Amino acid sequence: MIDKQSGNTNLQAELTPSGFSTLLGAAADAIIIINSVGEVLNFNPAAEKLFGYTAAEVENRNVKMLMPQPYRREHDEYLNHYNTTRVPQIIGIGRRVEARRKDSSIFPIELSVGEYLSDGMQYFVGIIRDLTEKENSVNALKESKTRLRERENELRLTIENAPAGILTTQMDGRIISANLAVCSLLGYCESELIDSDCANVVFQEDLAEVKSHQLDLIEGKKHSFTSSTRFLRRDGEIIYAILHCGVARGEADQKPLKLIVQIVDRTDQVKAENMVRQTQESLAHVDRISTMGEMASRIAHEINQPLSTISAYVQAGIRRLNSGSFDKDKMLELMSKTDEQSQRAGTIVKRIRALVRSQDRIHGRAIVNEIVADAVPLARADANSRGITLAVDLMAEQCETIADGIQIQQVILNLVRNAIDATEAADGNEPRIEMGTRYSENEDFVQVWVRDY
Repeated sequence: MIDKQSGNTNLQAELTPSGFSTLLGAAADAIIIINSVGEVLNFNPAAEKLFGYTAAEVENRNVKMLMPQPYRREHDEYLNHYNTTRVPQIIGIGRRVEARRKDSSIFPIELSVGEYLSDGMQYFVGIIRDLTEKENSVNALKESKTRLRERENELRLTIENAPAGILTTQMDGRIISANLAVCSLLGYCESELIDSDCANVVFQEDLAEVKSHQLDLIEGKKHSFTSSTRFLRRDGEIIYAILHCGVARGEADQKPLKLIVQIVDRTDQVKAENMVRQTQESLAHVDRISTMGEMASRIAHEINQPLSTISAYVQAGIRRLNSGSFDKDKMLELMSKTDEQSQRAGTIVKRIRALVRSQDRIHGRAIVNEIVADAVPLARADANSRGITLAVDLMAEQCETIADGIQIQQVILNLVRNAIDATEAADGNEPRIEMGTRYSENEDFVQVWVRDY
């Protein structure tokens, strides 16, 4: 293309429309040459491919046939304005417009228009690039960004209004964001929580465990953790919760970026569980009192035996002392037997007090044989008062378990009472009850059993 004011007349003479044939055929972009009235003089193969017309269908026709409205209506006015005023509006300036294919489809193009003179004739050259793919990519990117913003906004609203408390923190525990639920749960507004240390709202006794889990996350030993953790409200109330914590990592380097913390309040559940536990303990206490009430006469008989024996030993000792002559060894023997009987009575009383005492349930390590042995004096007193022999067979292994020993003893006494009732109903000649313990090594459990004959 040659500017009309270049003054290179020899070159202008060579660049007639027909002289462009070879150049136009090799061009990758669509090129259209028109005259001063808008008639198409050259329509290269790339233009044929782009618009769907053959050159023969377009040449000598007004180029506006390739334009949709309003460009078609305005094109002739642009040419007339330029020819009259010589003031360019699009010449020398590339811009985005729309074009029309043979099948009437409209598509975006980048149009660059230049002007040149040859043999005193005025020509315009249009170079056209299809922007469809580019704009589709741009539009797709815009749509993707729009969808991403929408999803981010949806996620933000979801987190903000989630029923569970959600925090995001730096890896060192400094709070980045807090949703409405966690603010309501802890009694703070979000601005008060942001940039504060998450440790400030964790119950002091649980802080070490949380810090340990947090360190494991930072060092990559685990991706997340769940724990039962207590938190402190602003007003000092203790909140019982399940704490879920995970790490958000960078997509490329997988570097830890922040912690995502979910706090599920279970305070009401814990309070309800405590009420149920207290109710169960009260019922168990009532049951133990009831059991002792039913066994009272038999236990009294069992206690009366050592007390009567103690009384007899004491009277014998008094008589010997009154006689003024006594054997020291005999007196020591009487005192020893008296102590033995008092210990026997004391053991029974101790077991009764342990069973009827109202106390919190205590689960702890205990030797199974010891739990059973502690229940034997009361069980034997009940059985012997009915004329029933109680035999005890404890395993050799001293197995430990975690249990509430008083509750286990209560169950044993109930089983013995049931066995006593069943034995009396059977009316056997030699009523007998056996109880004991057995360890199953293969199944790793201990069995406590009561059997009646």
